[in-house]
Amino acid sequence: MGKKAGVSKNARREGAKELLSRWGGKIVMKSIFENGKIRHYAVCEKTGNQARKPSELM
Repeated sequence: MGKKAGVSKNARREGAKELLSRWGGKIVMKSIFENGKIRHYAVCEKTGNQARKPSELM
């Protein structure tokens, strides 16, 4: 079995790897509980832009 190339967005929530956005800010994963579900999203610390996946901010 080969090693998986990417890491799931749930695993990135733990902060194992530091990701940089296209604006130069650090990307952090955050979670919010709404409508009985946990929703994860990525946020650029420099600009405050939000996206569903970290790759959308790169």
